Amino acid sequence: MENQNKPENSFESIYVHIPFCEIKCPYCDFNAYSDVDHLTENLINSIEKEIIYWGTLFENQKIKSIFFGGGTPSWIESKYIQNIINIIKENFNLKKDIEITLECNPLDLTKTKVDDYQHSGINRFSVGIQSLNDKTLKFIGRNHNRKGALNALENLNDKKAKNFSVDIMFGIPYQTVAEIKETVETLIKFNPTHFSSYSFTIEPNTPFHKFVKEKKIKELDEDTYIEIFNTIYSTLKKNNYTNYEISNWALEGYESIHNSNYWDNKNFLGVGPGAHSYLNEIRFSNIKSPKKYIQHISKIQNNSNSQINNFNEFIKTINFVYDHEIITKDIKQKEYIIFALRKNTGLSKSKFNNEFNENIEKFLPENLNNFIDYNLIKTNDDIIKLTDKGKLLSNELFREILYPSGK
Repeated sequence: MENQNKPENSFESIYVHIPFCEIKCPYCDFNAYSDVDHLTENLINSIEKEIIYWGTLFENQKIKSIFFGGGTPSWIESKYIQNIINIIKENFNLKKDIEITLECNPLDLTKTKVDDYQHSGINRFSVGIQSLNDKTLKFIGRNHNRKGALNALENLNDKKAKNFSVDIMFGIPYQTVAEIKETVETLIKFNPTHFSSYSFTIEPNTPFHKFVKEKKIKELDEDTYIEIFNTIYSTLKKNNYTNYEISNWALEGYESIHNSNYWDNKNFLGVGPGAHSYLNEIRFSNIKSPKKYIQHISKIQNNSNSQINNFNEFIKTINFVYDHEIITKDIKQKEYIIFALRKNTGLSKSKFNNEFNENIEKFLPENLNNFIDYNLIKTNDDIIKLTDKGKLLSNELFREILYPSGK
């Protein structure tokens, strides 16, 4: 099997998970923790050890992107981010035009910290604005307000940060069309190169899930949700942002290199508690608990690539890896289709056929024409693309691809 080969030296992206937050938002189901700052020093040391571990296995790897996510990586002292970047530099080869992104809470983006980050090599900031409406921010449990959000963007502008993204959230209970329009239009004035626009989702095992079950809050009505979605799309299009992936918009040349690597279904390495990786046709994740992650990392021994003959069996021996899954050809084909449809370039039937030596038709829903009739997708002889309406209802199409009702 392909999975049983030695590790392939083919990944170019590294994700670093920093699971700490000042507070954990009530809608969040990510692997994130508050009130555990006392673990910071040990955690950073452990992440550095994990980087060295993988650097020994994958020598001379050329890295084109590093992404610090969480949690809130900007919550910890900036020196720790610098330390991790230095360790990555020592163990991997960084490309000259590497993209290094840091997820940030607006309140953390002081001028001093922005300076520190830029000197450490951070050249892309991803700022969790979510909204510029104080009532909405308070409702979703954010620790910043409108003034704090705008101050962060002013600091980025003052420090001449050339590449930064802003996150906005839509479909929040009680949100209005006028509110989201004002948020987007105001953010555009600060010249972000990129927008990420995420639908507010009630996730299981979160406080908001409990609030909905207890009928303390109700989800936004469908008509308002659709109008808000369309308002975001029309406003960003009008201001020269391209919707290059369902949830992501960029000015020309500022598409996220790191996230595009995911959507192109390429290999990547994840380090830190709960981080996910995709290597050698195997998807695996680290232990989630920071305490347990630290404990397990302290016991690791470095190996060389030459000692590994069966990567699948090797993954099972790594004590800080929590779970793993072999990505079969069938899974890879379905994911290829879904990721391609998420992008504005669409799904090329000929590229799929060349990649897998199989006819794509057997993977497409039997009721595909229904999606065309309802103006959810558009197609020509080779390319299948989602329409804007189709992007809004994309989960319905993806569900049919993954779990076809007619086959």
